[in-house]
Amino acid sequence: MVYLLHFAQPYRHARHYLGSTDNLERRLQEHRSGAGARLLEVITEAGIDFTLARTWSGGRALERQLKNRKEAPRLCPLCRVQLTLF
Repeated sequence: MVYLLHFAQPYRHARHYLGSTDNLERRLQEHRSGAGARLLEVITEAGIDFTLARTWSGGRALERQLKNRKEAPRLCPLCRVQLTLF
């Protein structure tokens, strides 16, 4: 499964994290504890929360394909909602 996390506030340039896992619940617990990915460790230390914004069926190949697009805000339903409010 591929997943997109939306940060409650930006951390420098980052507003999202895109990853893949075979156990989403476990992986989210790891991220909440600041483990598993350096960016998630840093935002946890900074007190920034995140929300699971979207998931896709697929694995690392799909994760890489989506990351290469470099358009997480367009993939994020939470960002699209914010854009329509303004």
